[in-house]
Amino acid sequence: MPSVHPAAPPLGLLVRRWPERRPLLLGSAVVLFVTVFASVVLADDASLGLAFLAVVPIVLVALELGQRGGIAVASIAFAVVVAAAALGHPVMDSVAVAVRGSLFLTVGTVAGHFSDRMRATHLREDRLLRSGLRLSAVNTPERLRQAVVSEALSMPGVHAAEVTVDGVSLAGGQARHGLRSSAAMQAHGVDLGRIEAFHDAPLSAEDGAAFELLARQSALTAENLRLLGLDRERAALEVRLREVRRELLESRSGAGVLLQAEEDEKRRLAGKLHEDLAQVLAAVLLGIRMLERRSADGSAAHLQQLHDQVAEVLAEVREVARELRPVVLDQLGLRAAVATLGLAAEERGADVLVDVGSVPRELPEDVETAVFRLVEHALDSTDGGRLRASIEEADGALRIGIAMQRPDPAVLLALRTRAESLGGSTQVVPPDGRGMTQLRVTLPIA
Repeated sequence: MPSVHPAAPPLGLLVRRWPERRPLLLGSAVVLFVTVFASVVLADDASLGLAFLAVVPIVLVALELGQRGGIAVASIAFAVVVAAAALGHPVMDSVAVAVRGSLFLTVGTVAGHFSDRMRATHLREDRLLRSGLRLSAVNTPERLRQAVVSEALSMPGVHAAEVTVDGVSLAGGQARHGLRSSAAMQAHGVDLGRIEAFHDAPLSAEDGAAFELLARQSALTAENLRLLGLDRERAALEVRLREVRRELLESRSGAGVLLQAEEDEKRRLAGKLHEDLAQVLAAVLLGIRMLERRSADGSAAHLQQLHDQVAEVLAEVREVARELRPVVLDQLGLRAAVATLGLAAEERGADVLVDVGSVPRELPEDVETAVFRLVEHALDSTDGGRLRASIEEADGALRIGIAMQRPDPAVLLALRTRAESLGGSTQVVPPDGRGMTQLRVTLPIA
């Protein structure tokens, strides 16, 4: 059960100046009361009607102490009038006494009732203001439920309350019996919960309105907590997104370093094969040819066979060197190298079409290598399917389009990794009516 806070003192928004303070008002009423009846006794003339001046102190006491205080002081004034009439000072008949007594009681009752209503309104407003301040300091749904139960129990006549927020309920107070009042907690058309109050007597119209206002205050607090939770989740997601982006950039940078290291190693191996092994094999071929010319016996056939084997190895070495680092890319540039790849694929029977478009003749070496490897890898993975490739320069960037028929996901991943390692952007377009999946790559060159 949540703890119920004791009645708190008023917030002090209605400040009494010194002439309005209770001791001064009640003291003035007593002095005026004594003065009026002393004047009545001393004048000893009922026709003057001085006793009616007692209405003024009765009104003052009733406005300050409420209906009970007004009736009490009116009763005292009536008793004084009766006593004075019985002593014959002044001489009054029963009708005059009754008229004065009825007037005193009526004035005390009406003024006191008005004072009670004004005081109840002030306390109700004070309670609503205090509940708004308390709810504004709530930071969790659990504390919200506790605060709303406490505020509901502080309403006049309410002996039990139950609050439901986000599907979780909390009850407080005594056993739930008697009449029940219910109010929905809604904010911006969204149902956020419900408040139920149990009381023996029906709530007044003012208390019912205060109950509805408490539900609205609670709904606004619940909505603020929900939005605060969403903001926290969004902040956490933004932090995680920044971490993922940093990790992705690091992975791209790492992939770029690995790809560059791979290209450097291929370049080194190609140079080694071309400059060292190929030259040695060429010298061996030249020596074998000289031996064939000098040979006069039947060993020429064996030398010819050896010559053919060495020539075959030399061709394979040169092919490996070309695959490791294409000479045409270094000598003639990207356009010629890509066109050569397309022609070689067509000679192998593949259905390919390569359009180099408006590719500049001079590009950064890493960009040329990346584009060449993109097209080469795509052509090598066609497996007899169709492939369309296009390369063009626009707005300081190379725009590469590769349309493949049923590409392997691993191939797409490799192509995207190579493009993104250079800071490029990629987009994969799902298969169209011809079953062609498109990979669109943009590489900055400016």
